[in-house]
Amino acid sequence: MTRYDVSNEAIIAATPAEIVDAFLEEAAGRSQWWQPFVRMSRRGARPLPEIGAAVDIAVTGGGRLDQRWLTTRFSERVTAFDPDRRLVLEVFDGDFRGTEEWTLEPVDAEHTRIATRWRTDPQGAVRLAARFVDVPGSYSKVMHEGFCAIERFAARRRAESQA
Repeated sequence: MTRYDVSNEAIIAATPAEIVDAFLEEAAGRSQWWQPFVRMSRRGARPLPEIGAAVDIAVTGGGRLDQRWLTTRFSERVTAFDPDRRLVLEVFDGDFRGTEEWTLEPVDAEHTRIATRWRTDPQGAVRLAARFVDVPGSYSKVMHEGFCAIERFAARRRAESQA
């Protein structure tokens, strides 16, 4: 059985509140800072980060969401949320099953240590493709692109609010 347990971490120039805001804006479809690597759309009526709220996610390590054979799709629901500290998501449908956890730890007034842990099993065709693709490496690439994108998004929002 293929099972992934992948952790990623970075220190970025953004506060925990700015990081949560960026994630929620992206999940609600009000921003596109993580594209072309990730596209999220809310599933159902519950807004994130409410417990039970769900989001559909399309991810491509190659940066082109229009290529089905390079894109994985799955759905996650919020199982735990500690504002500005921790978000836990259950991966319950699509190409993976498992959990994803985001933790935020302030380093100083302007920087945050952001960490993710992705514990999943591939499903269906992805289980077969996983034999030929570096899934953990692709996941890490997408997450690090996301960390950089969050930092840019937060800086832009800060500049807009000061203007």
